[in-house]
Amino acid sequence: MENVKAGIRAFFALSARKRAIVCACVALLLALVVALCISINMRLNIQKQYDDARNKAGDMLYSNLYILMQSFDMTAVPNADVKNAILPQMRDYFMASVTLNNLLAQTYGSRYAVLTEGDVNDMTSAFTAYEAAYRNNTSTDLAQSNMRLCMERVKDLLNTRYSQGVLRAAR
Repeated sequence: MENVKAGIRAFFALSARKRAIVCACVALLLALVVALCISINMRLNIQKQYDDARNKAGDMLYSNLYILMQSFDMTAVPNADVKNAILPQMRDYFMASVTLNNLLAQTYGSRYAVLTEGDVNDMTSAFTAYEAAYRNNTSTDLAQSNMRLCMERVKDLLNTRYSQGVLRAAR
């Protein structure tokens, strides 16, 4: 307590000009601390929004890929209209998935892309095989087999890249 009183006496013993300089320095230091706290808070808020946006895009990609797999399962249903109903729906979900995948890769880096270029090419080839089989009026067994392999790959990707609804970065 005596030290505080001595410090106060020493402060008031200074000339008015020196007291003003000390007060200005203390006020400046206080303002810098407040500005730093505000800056850190804003940065944390921006980082949270950034993470939330990435997770929402990842969640949409997950949903599209999941529905793509579910749509493919419908090809095994007897008398299902694979050519006119299921494949067009699958292609729509595939295109949406590729678009979201590219968005994630371009915005957040390639580590957040779920589908590789090979995955996209394999699925595109499977769709092309279906189209060729229907155009040539031949069996779709090879196309279905290729698409089944692609869907197994998608299932593996969903199981390894997503945890509790959050897209994890690739290693």
